[in-house]
Amino acid sequence: MAGQSIITAFGFFVLKQDEIGVRLTLGKYSGAVHPGLGFCIPILQQILKTRSSLQTVDLPDQQIVLSGNISVIISGNLNFRVVDASQALLDVTNYRYSVQQLALTTISDVLGTKTIEEVRSAKVRIADEIETIVSRTAVGWGLSDVDIRLTDARMDEGLQRAMMRETEARKEASAIKIKAESDKFVSRIFADAARTLAGSPGAMTLRVLQTLSDVSNDKTTVIVPIPVDMLAMLGGGSPASAARAAALTDVEQEEPDDPYPIAALKLIGRKTVAICPSCETKYNVTDVLGDMERDELPDITGQQVKCKRCGTTFTLPEAT
Repeated sequence: MAGQSIITAFGFFVLKQDEIGVRLTLGKYSGAVHPGLGFCIPILQQILKTRSSLQTVDLPDQQIVLSGNISVIISGNLNFRVVDASQALLDVTNYRYSVQQLALTTISDVLGTKTIEEVRSAKVRIADEIETIVSRTAVGWGLSDVDIRLTDARMDEGLQRAMMRETEARKEASAIKIKAESDKFVSRIFADAARTLAGSPGAMTLRVLQTLSDVSNDKTTVIVPIPVDMLAMLGGGSPASAARAAALTDVEQEEPDDPYPIAALKLIGRKTVAICPSCETKYNVTDVLGDMERDELPDITGQQVKCKRCGTTFTLPEAT
């Protein structure tokens, strides 16, 4: 029995507030004993007591094979209260040991039908299911307020590593899928933007200028081919100057022996420079273009500039 015998003094005894007991007369149950002062006949009567407060029993670790042949080690604790001392002390040999074994057996039976995912994610629901089964039997033993909690579920290290690899593979596959969907969405946006720019030449020009501005933020020299229709914007001239520059370009292509070749343009940082065809001396187009004092041959279309270094005369687009 889980009860304790009371030592009396002249037949008198005292039970604490959290204790209850039973009276045995010549070994036979003769009534319940409640907290406070009591009396029993020495030698003829015996008093057995137990705790009526909430009792806690640790459930030892046990290895359980779950559904899917996965082995786990389960631990937990059991709480209960004795409400009927006669049943707890007389109907059961040792109610603490009995309710502990009942809980362990029930845990094994219930978890044997669960998967590892259910054990890891639904501990409370599984504990309530086990608690319901244990409570039905514990009531007949004079026990009440049964509460079971699963504190840990440990797996073999090899199985844990395998599950971690599986989880990582699933997350990686999900990340690849999300990236692919993102690329598909972005490609649609780029396609719409390309169609819009293709339908508006002015928008394309603004986009090119914005790109040049972004590139010029770096302290590196970048050579970018400039369309003819952008020369007026870069040199501060008008569209008419751009047209004349285009005409001069055509003449240069048709007449390679032109004595006044058109200088090449180059973008350095935020400045557009003209390069002498002979010695490659650089001139700031903004400073030279439109300066009539620098025009060597005013009667010829365009602006002819004489190189100060080698004396070669080359042509620049004329600003109007």
